[in-house]
Amino acid sequence: MKNRKSILISLLAVLLAFSGFLPSMADAKSSNEPVSKGDFVEELVTNLGIDLQDGEVPFTDVNDELKPYFEAAIRTNIVSEDEVSESPFSVNEKVTREQAYVFLIRALNLRDSYSQELLESYRDFKAIDSSYYADLAAAEALGLIDATNVLKPKKPLNQKEMKSIFDSLENELDFVSVIHTNDLHGRIMHNVENGELGLAKISELTNQVRSQNPTLLVDLGDTFHGTNYVNFNKGLAAVEAMNAMSYDAMVPGNHDFNYGQDYLLELKDKLDFPLVSANILKDGNSYLDGYTIIEIDGKKIALVGLTATDTAEKTNPAGIEGITFEDEVAAAKEAVAELEGQVDSILAISHSGLDTERNIANEVDGIDVIFGGHSHDTIETPVKYEHGYVTQAFEYGKALGHTNLIFYDDQLVGVNGFLYRDDAEKAEDPEISSILQSYKEEVDREMNEVIASTTVRLDGERANVRTRETNLGNLLTDAMRNEIETDIAVTNGGGIRASIPAGEVTRNHVFTTLPFDNTLVRTTLTGEEIIAALEHSVRVYPEENGGFLHVSGLTFTFNPIQPAGNRVDEVFVNGEELNVSESYSVATNNFTAAGGDGFDMFSVENIEFDSGELLSTILINALQSGQDIPDVEGRIQVK
Repeated sequence: MKNRKSILISLLAVLLAFSGFLPSMADAKSSNEPVSKGDFVEELVTNLGIDLQDGEVPFTDVNDELKPYFEAAIRTNIVSEDEVSESPFSVNEKVTREQAYVFLIRALNLRDSYSQELLESYRDFKAIDSSYYADLAAAEALGLIDATNVLKPKKPLNQKEMKSIFDSLENELDFVSVIHTNDLHGRIMHNVENGELGLAKISELTNQVRSQNPTLLVDLGDTFHGTNYVNFNKGLAAVEAMNAMSYDAMVPGNHDFNYGQDYLLELKDKLDFPLVSANILKDGNSYLDGYTIIEIDGKKIALVGLTATDTAEKTNPAGIEGITFEDEVAAAKEAVAELEGQVDSILAISHSGLDTERNIANEVDGIDVIFGGHSHDTIETPVKYEHGYVTQAFEYGKALGHTNLIFYDDQLVGVNGFLYRDDAEKAEDPEISSILQSYKEEVDREMNEVIASTTVRLDGERANVRTRETNLGNLLTDAMRNEIETDIAVTNGGGIRASIPAGEVTRNHVFTTLPFDNTLVRTTLTGEEIIAALEHSVRVYPEENGGFLHVSGLTFTFNPIQPAGNRVDEVFVNGEELNVSESYSVATNNFTAAGGDGFDMFSVENIEFDSGELLSTILINALQSGQDIPDVEGRIQVK
């Protein structure tokens, strides 16, 4: 009878639980079940929506299931550098209450520290690990600790308490998200091989964030020029897609002037959002509005635009006549003085480069975050400087920035965030995809258009362009040198990928031959550095070498019997013997100019002018000019 009675009682409890009158035994167990360190890190990363990515982690006890969460936690400094080592993380160890708050506060990336006075009101204050005082003081000040008189810092956290922590996070703090793109350079289409998200995927990710938080979408410049999909329509494809995505603001970059200043103003008039920059003057007057103010989630947020002062050297001078670019730090200070008292937060949307953006963050009190571009840097999570944070999202849509402004009692208390990367699970926004597809079809039709003709085959065969002078290499470097009027021109054979047959030439022929988005730039080398570059070019001859240089305005002889580094002699520039101590202007592509293929005598810091024009465009112009195709004429001779 006793067993039968027990069975009936148990059955009744189960029925009541399913009926909602009693908590289920599983729920009761789970609410009191302790949380492991691994589980808490996973839940925190999930709660913050941090993008999960492939990558190795150093901890020997992190399994494949947890690995993406720990990679995200390391990338965003939730797991600190001190904890990153090739050793166990103790993922299965129970996380204590104090440890949980430490992870949480790290994730918020707070701007200020807080007094531990309130923390001392807990009766068991002395039980707290002293190295955790600052983190727990912040958690207490921000209303994130669910406790009265006793904190129980060493007590293992259970599921119910973990839920309470994340409920407090949601209830006490307000998040305004900022999605930011920079240096797209016309990469508006998804490109899986290059890891470029494209605007359709960026739009879908933005919409997902908008469904969670009040959200701003901003662009940091160099967007309207750079690939066929924008060059052929002079930026209109980007404009239409960005309008449909409801961007909130944009700052122009140096390459957004590539079509000229007047045309940039035409594009501005087609935008449904402000194009702003506070430091661009035209004949002494403002070229654009310096900032825009947006009301969101009950807060007024100013977006101040800043464009690089070196734009004058990094875009075609003909397109910016009468325009000056004032010092960014000074312009930022003026904007802050004007906006003081009008807004709740001031953000800079900058195309100034990381060094300048750090200077702004250290020198300008009043700008909370600098969203950066121009230098193509990768900042995985916002970095705090003296007065503000700085973040930047690499280049070409290979990363997308997600930065959160964190408010407590309407005061900005922290800035955290992360970068998205492309993967197959990220979907495209069908509306934006449809817009882009129409431009793609138009461009693809134009690719088949006959744009020139040649009576001779232009030799771009791999084995040839990587070992010897060819007529195509000569034609291309001549066109490069003539375009920006330099003493010499050089370009790497590895950038030439196919021949162009004699007869009619289509755009597709040219872009198959020069498929990379390399632009024409100018730099300066001494005669000694030119010899070093030529030695590097022929160092492995007769082996094929992508760094083999084609030349214009320059002839040289080399002896492959000699050891690498001592092969080059008889170097002439425009008919005169090269002077090792003299400086020469050099036209080349931005890959070589940045030290690509191991040309360390070049450096990106010494690029004096980036035309923004693709080498494919330079070649098309040369073919259309009707100029004679140079023969293989002995520019490069082997002894």
